[in-house]
Amino acid sequence: MAEDWARGTIKETPFWRDGMSVEEYEEERNYLMEHWRDLRQGTYYPFMETTRKII
Repeated sequence: MAEDWARGTIKETPFWRDGMSVEEYEEERNYLMEHWRDLRQGTYYPFMETTRKII
């Protein structure tokens, strides 16, 4: 199962979703670091949500 690699606080990130791969997690984490100010202001949307809106 893909989420077996995730432990502890990894699943508490604002972008976590069940079945997320390590690669998806790393991409989301990098995106969050670039948009940390948005998270603090309450306007953060995970990368996967922003790409789904575009498609």
